[in-house]
Order: sequence, then structure tokens, then C-alpha cells
Amino acid sequence: MAVRDGDCGEHVATRVSWQRAKTIARCIASVAVLAACGYYLATRTDRPALARVLGHADYWLVLAMAVGHLVVLLPLKAWRWALMLAPIRKLPLRSLYAYMLAGSAVSNLVPARAGYAARALLVRRDGVPLAAAAGTFLLEEIYNVLVLAVLALPLPWVLPLPPRVSGTLRLVAVGAVLGIAAAFWLAAAGRARPTGLVARVSKGLALLSSTRSAAIVLLQSFAMWLLDVGQILLAMAAVGMRPGFFAATLVLLFINLVNAVPATPGQVGLFEAGATAACVIAGATPEQGIAVGVLYHMMQLIPETVLGALVLARNALGRRKLRTMATSLPPPPVPGV
Repeated sequence: MAVRDGDCGEHVATRVSWQRAKTIARCIASVAVLAACGYYLATRTDRPALARVLGHADYWLVLAMAVGHLVVLLPLKAWRWALMLAPIRKLPLRSLYAYMLAGSAVSNLVPARAGYAARALLVRRDGVPLAAAAGTFLLEEIYNVLVLAVLALPLPWVLPLPPRVSGTLRLVAVGAVLGIAAAFWLAAAGRARPTGLVARVSKGLALLSSTRSAAIVLLQSFAMWLLDVGQILLAMAAVGMRPGFFAATLVLLFINLVNAVPATPGQVGLFEAGATAACVIAGATPEQGIAVGVLYHMMQLIPETVLGALVLARNALGRRKLRTMATSLPPPPVPGV
């Protein structure tokens, strides 16, 4: 028994050391990303021109983006999550909307998967097992990549994309196919094995057993991403850039590709870099691209963080608990919101 206790203690110590190493690596990556973004801003952009673009932006359009995000897009995301959770437990849409805000706030303040951890902890209080909640997160991301892949299909034919960008978009399509296959495999494996982690996670994929529910969620996912494209179109118009559906779609794809690597809190720096690169490819100036990224990012980050922090305070979720939970959740396989 003493040997087992010793082995257990050694395992815990190793895990703690590994988590500490990951935290240090993430901090170094954050500093490196922000330094690279600062270098680009200082050496590759016309800062007075950037100040003019931001100073003359149409902030009424930015306000419309923020209001639409809070009263249309986030409720739609909460409704989609409610349908995914329905086979496990029916929860009020109002509560899930608040949980979505809380998850967004945590993701904006803490890198890695802490936003998922917040949502999992909140729905666990309503009777949803943690593994099943993780299953719904997996399903969300699979739907997200599927829709992004469909939106990316025409881009190589309608925009002058570099070969490497076209290749990346094809990889998104491959990822969507693999994600769908993995979801159906997990759902089938969970039904075949009534116990174990796979079975518990597969409960979050129970939606796939209903063709009607799966189709509704697919339509919701398309509506969500098209609303995001609409927000980017408004951001383009706000900074004087000629709006274009395919250019806005490219911006959305680039942002989500860089968001797949959670290097900084709220993806500050990476988010704007993805938007800038896409806008430049679409024919905008770097200053317009940065302004699009900043406005599109801030109109989400600021209200989500403020309102989500209120939800977290009301539910007494602490930072340490969220970090612990974040390390225990399965990693999301693909870029996500």
C-alpha cells in the first residue's frame, strides 16, 4: 500500500510540474506573440494613418455590431447549446445565455480552455455531468468547422489567394470531414459501451441520434456564422474599407484559424493579426486591416467580459477552480467562438 501511495504522490508531483511547465510556456508564448505584434505595429504600419482610420471610424456601426452580438448572436448560440443539452437535461435558455457570457469572459481573461471549464461547472450545478458537457463542446466545434469549411469552399476561386492559404483552406475541409466521422464514431462507441469515459462523453453527442435535431443545429450554426460575417462587413464599412462577403468570410476564417492556438488572454494580438492578414489579401491597407480586427474584437471582448464577470461573481466561480477544471477537460479539436 505504501508503494501505491508513493506512486500516487509521484504521479501528482509530475502532473503539477507538467502543468507549471505548460503555464510558463504559455506565458513565454504570450509575450512572444505580443512582442511580434508590437514590432509589426511599430515597423510595418503607418501609425498616424492607423490613428486616422480609428479616429474617423463610424462607431454607430460598431455599436450596432455590439448590440447584435449580445441580443442576436449569443442568444442563438445559447439556443443551439440548449438543443445539444436537451437529451441530457432541459435547461432554461436564459440560464444558458448567462453561462455563455461567463464562458466568454473567462476565455477573454485566461488562455487555454478555461472558458469551457466555466460553462461545464455552471451546467454541472444544473445536473449535467462534466463529461457530457465536454461532449457538447466537442459537438459545437465539429459543427463550427463544418460550416467554416463550407464557407471556405468558393474562396480560392473568387479571391486571389496565395497557394499556402488555399492549401490551409483545404485542410479545414479535411478537418471537418474527420470531425464528423469522429463524432459519429464516439456516439456509436458510447452506445456500445454503457460505461467508461467514452460513454460519458458520448452523452453530449446524443443529439446526433435525431436527424431533425441535428439538422436544426446545423441551420443554427450556419445562421451564427453568417451573422459573424455580417458583423465583419459592418466593421469593414466602419473603417472605410469596401465591404465584400467573400473578403469578410476570409477574415472570419483567418481569425478562427489563429484562435485555434490559445496563446494570449482573449487572443489579443493574434486575433488582430489574423484579421489584418485577411484584409490585406482582400486588397485593404494594413491600417484598415488592423482597425477591422480591433473593432470586431473589442465589440465582443468588452461587453462579454463585463457581463460575464457579473455572472461569474453571482455564481462564485474562482480562478483556481477554473484552472483546475480547464486541465481536466478534453481539448477542443478545432477552432471555435
